[in-house]
Amino acid sequence: MLNIEKVIRTIEENSLLTKGDKVVIAVSGGPDSVCLLHILLALKKRYELQLYVAHLNHNFRGLEAQKDAQYVANLCEELEVMCFVKSENVAVYAKENDLSDEEAGRIKRYEFFNEVKKKTNANKIAVGHNFNDQAETVLMRLLRGAGMQGLSAIHYKRGDVIRPLLDVKREDIETYCDENSLMPKTDITNLKPVYHRNKIRLELIPYLKENYNPNLLESLVRTSKILKADSDYLDSQAYDIFKLISTLDSNEKISIPISSIEILHMAMKTRLFRLATEKLVGKREVFSYTQMQSILALVSKKITGKRLQLPMGITALINYDKLIFTTSSEIDYDYSYKLEVDEFVKVNELGATFTAKILNMAEMKKINVANNKKMFDFDKVKKDLIIRNRNVGDVFRPLGMKGKKKLKDFFIDNKVERSERSKTALICDGGKIMWVVGHRISDYYKVTKQTTTFLLIEYHEDNKNVL
Repeated sequence: MLNIEKVIRTIEENSLLTKGDKVVIAVSGGPDSVCLLHILLALKKRYELQLYVAHLNHNFRGLEAQKDAQYVANLCEELEVMCFVKSENVAVYAKENDLSDEEAGRIKRYEFFNEVKKKTNANKIAVGHNFNDQAETVLMRLLRGAGMQGLSAIHYKRGDVIRPLLDVKREDIETYCDENSLMPKTDITNLKPVYHRNKIRLELIPYLKENYNPNLLESLVRTSKILKADSDYLDSQAYDIFKLISTLDSNEKISIPISSIEILHMAMKTRLFRLATEKLVGKREVFSYTQMQSILALVSKKITGKRLQLPMGITALINYDKLIFTTSSEIDYDYSYKLEVDEFVKVNELGATFTAKILNMAEMKKINVANNKKMFDFDKVKKDLIIRNRNVGDVFRPLGMKGKKKLKDFFIDNKVERSERSKTALICDGGKIMWVVGHRISDYYKVTKQTTTFLLIEYHEDNKNVL
């Protein structure tokens, strides 16, 4: 039997509510959410709450779904709670984004809840997950394959989302609704094993309870609590390390020294990557096991310029001694190589090889200058030949111009994509730009009638390593 004191204990032990909270309650019309609404209304005075209801019609069940929306609206009118209802064609969204109906529905629900939260200036979102949901989630993730974090399953509080009914069993919720004449709606799809979670709930759990462990739900929830305690401790250790060794260069880029990563235990390494993700996109559980292994391999190989494209627009790349996570389309490369005459120089960041040769007049005449090869007056070169990317304040004299031009303005005028500017190679005489590779040489270093010694520089992309 559901005792409100049990819910209050859950709220207090997990700091789910404080006085004066403004709470958006997710109400589907089913027993869990209707019970949650009724209990929070009973606690409204105790916590000085302002309550709002949000209901999303997924349009999976046609007229029945519309009836559910109307039921929620009528219930809120009766209980004098402000109600927000929205209709979404979740099936279309799922198809367009290659998602399951379950995942698409979850995404659209939380998008809507946050819309209502913003509109009402609320600070919490309350959802009706219960004790049975927790057990089902642990089993579902175990079957799929998950680590300690995943098997911790549903948290009492995650960000601004709270779950006051997480210690309450489903049968107690149904009894509560009956005793208070709430008459919630029943989603008939929950009674059919058509979704993965439904199959676990309706088929697997009853079988396991009957044949292996009658207290299966309690065992699964107990396991999740044990793992969560251990996971929380490891997370706190990882967070301290993350603060110590990572650098947030901007809101779009986080750098971590590879030497610091290498000395850590595997459990800390993966947590560091998740913390970087959370810092960038506000969500920690983004990478799959396979993707996490790919990041570890990237760090192990230490090949400057190598990168991985990851979910949610995140890129992981190696830049010399650092692992970088970024969501920027314009990755800030930082490279510099000395180019010796008659030698090959591999620029990893570009997946390209550069060469320089000294030619006499006869040899020069046999060369056909192209986009990937340019000729220069070698006598005007006074310092080391350098291949590098741009620096702040770079200027040069584009071929055909008398005056100097800021490299930034040159990129803009020549419509060089922002994502390519940091990557573009510059051939330099010490600090002076001779050639913006792929674009134009400097007028100062051009070949003239007075030129006697010619410098040929050319580059070739290695297709196997092009980024």
